[in-house]
Amino acid sequence: MTRAPYTQEISRQNKACFLFLLDQSYSMEEPLGNSQRRKCDELATAINGWLENMAIRASGDEGIKDWMDVGVFGYRTDQHANPIIQSAFVGALGGRPIVSVPEIGAQPARIDTQPRYIPDDQTGQMIEIPCEVPVWVDPIAEGGTPMCHMLYYAHQLLTDWIREHPRSFPPIVIHISDGESQDGDPIPYAEAVRNLATEDGNVLLLNCHLSVTAAEPFMFPANDDYLPDELARVLFHMSSVLPDPFVRQGRAEGFDLQPGARGMAFNADMVCLIQFLNMGTQAAPGLR
Repeated sequence: MTRAPYTQEISRQNKACFLFLLDQSYSMEEPLGNSQRRKCDELATAINGWLENMAIRASGDEGIKDWMDVGVFGYRTDQHANPIIQSAFVGALGGRPIVSVPEIGAQPARIDTQPRYIPDDQTGQMIEIPCEVPVWVDPIAEGGTPMCHMLYYAHQLLTDWIREHPRSFPPIVIHISDGESQDGDPIPYAEAVRNLATEDGNVLLLNCHLSVTAAEPFMFPANDDYLPDELARVLFHMSSVLPDPFVRQGRAEGFDLQPGARGMAFNADMVCLIQFLNMGTQAAPGLR
């Protein structure tokens, strides 16, 4: 009897792989919708929070379980429009393309003190509490958007990872950008990434567009009929159709997912970005 795809339990023997592709172009200097902070700052905050949560969730009596590999990459261009594709990790992990969760938990670049806002039990007002937060990724915003080069590199990296982990749950690629590709049509490169597969199914490519305006977000659309512009339609066709476990998880979280829903968010603000990162994680077996 053949097992259904996307059901391989994640374990030390069959690790998961998450790859984040982060737009670091100059437009990431703009404020994120519904926020006063730059897109690049909010994105770094979200990714650092995700990495911290994964290290905590992997922790047990015997330390941090080695059940996941993670790559975080930034892409931009230099002053001569040459593509820069490199690991976004800083500190001890700087320059490493793929690192394990135990390495992430043990080696943040530094610990920052950042404000967190929580409601006061007596007054109901939001109060600011300083919290110590680990940092692995810093914000960057410069140059252009060589999206095709980034996807080509991701394809090479995942080809090697799958060769070493053929039975694992398929890698999940989360691409976060705020604009159009400036080095060609990214759809064929995205399709090549999605065509990679382990024995458990094809690589999943999820795309999240960050908005400068407080516009209505489009989360997990099933067709491109109502998408607002060509950029949204390109990202839609770059994105994977969500497999059944992800659809069930999304519906459990309150999303009205229709048949054929794709792993895409458009006009996302910080709330949508966090929801998107969680959706990409929690549907994988063993990571709930």
